[in-house]
Amino acid sequence: MANTELMKLLTAYEAATTDFLAAAQKLQPTDLDKGPAGEWSPRMVVHHLAHADAYCLTRIIQVLSEPGTVIRSFSEEALAGSDVLAYRTAPIEPALELFKAVRTESARLLHGATDEDLLRTCQHSEYGELTLAAMITHFTNHPVGHIQQILDALEN
Repeated sequence: MANTELMKLLTAYEAATTDFLAAAQKLQPTDLDKGPAGEWSPRMVVHHLAHADAYCLTRIIQVLSEPGTVIRSFSEEALAGSDVLAYRTAPIEPALELFKAVRTESARLLHGATDEDLLRTCQHSEYGELTLAAMITHFTNHPVGHIQQILDALEN
């Protein structure tokens, strides 16, 4: 069956999107700034994921259209610490809309790809050569890792 590996990756990717959005929808305004000292609040996590996934979409586009392209790492801490980006104070609704939109567009692009496309690569400034399959796996696991931060805030 064609696209077996891709379909498996896409199913997990789309489930991670749904699961993160479901966890974020549970947040009340009083939950947004909760969290252990020194860790990101749910508000910061939502902004982080929206912006990280905007980078992810760009990377998927680059690998599909320009295999071998060079992509550079970005600093999560620089983004979170930017006064202009306002991770600590900005409302989360636009960030959630952005996250949903870029994940939807990424999935649309990947639904048009093939198992062979999963072998396309890029050169990451920090990790070296990465296949599209490895990128999708990372992009799938990223929000999953942050869901627990949101659920922990809801419990406290």
